Amino acid sequence: MSRIHFETHVETSGFLSPLTGMEYAEQTIEVRKDPLTGMTAVTSSELATKEEMFYGSTDWTHAEQLADASREGCFFCPEKVLEVTPRYPDEVVPGGRLERGRALVFPNLFPLAAVHAVVCYPERHFLRPSEFDPALLAEGIGAAVEFAAAAERRYHGLSHLELCCNSMLPAGASLVHPHFQVFGGRQVPWQVEWYWRCSAAWREQSGVSYWRALVEKEIELGERYVHGEAGVHWLTPFVPTGGREVIAVIPNVDRLSDVGDDHVAAFARGLSAVLAWYEEERLSAFNFTIFGGPLGVRDAGFPVVLRVIARSAFKPDYRTDDYFLQKQLGGELIFVPPERMAAELRARLRT
Repeated sequence: MSRIHFETHVETSGFLSPLTGMEYAEQTIEVRKDPLTGMTAVTSSELATKEEMFYGSTDWTHAEQLADASREGCFFCPEKVLEVTPRYPDEVVPGGRLERGRALVFPNLFPLAAVHAVVCYPERHFLRPSEFDPALLAEGIGAAVEFAAAAERRYHGLSHLELCCNSMLPAGASLVHPHFQVFGGRQVPWQVEWYWRCSAAWREQSGVSYWRALVEKEIELGERYVHGEAGVHWLTPFVPTGGREVIAVIPNVDRLSDVGDDHVAAFARGLSAVLAWYEEERLSAFNFTIFGGPLGVRDAGFPVVLRVIARSAFKPDYRTDDYFLQKQLGGELIFVPPERMAAELRARLRT
């Protein structure tokens, strides 16, 4: 029996406000607490109207000018990618680089872990979010899954592997050219380990997987559940970890290398719909990560989970969307209620 409880606390803040002629006014603040990790996210009666002030609207003319200016000499583009990017030894990847459709995988020239690969689309120097169509995403995600399996076979002692993406400068991208990264090693990033530990503790105490119970609970409630396809379940989290966050869970799959073709296709269709929605909301930058459980253990309580978040809109004077609350206190802001997001996304993902 699931014991998931979605915990909300309400506070008020009162002061003499210039918005009301210096009369006393109160604002209602809602603090949500994640059932698994205890992470908190905050919204308020006023914050709900301020998303554009914080995130802005994309200046696509500026974005396309930057793309045009960076095209010549781009080392991910077809004229240079095979000449200037690194190669893996043949025993890791036959031929040195892995190809799947339009996607190409090769080593990161400046790795941050034992396994740090780049997945790019050489023929596509610049993509709006809506241009990440399902077929293109399936090739990139599929290439990453194939490489993850090769990495597990050849790099002994790996503890973790993730597929990550920084798209556009506000999301941390160093290049306009779209690319993903496969990241893994022996030392587990603290947040990944935090998810693992919380999930393992939940399973030990309750006897069930938190993530399976979460999917079942969200289906039952219907407020934040969006769509299910091929064993992949899309929902908006009660406590998001970033702007307009959407997640997808595959309860029966433990690690990235075990993701099957049907799962890849479902991930690609859902992610493409979410990214197109971001663009319609005047947003352009995003991050996503596909997490898996610990590589040394099967059925550890943490399955494959995709998390995608929107970042500040790209424009000449874009501002950060990470403040003291996120970077130093470990909380998050909610501008758009997850329940409203789910309602908007259902029609898109169910077509």
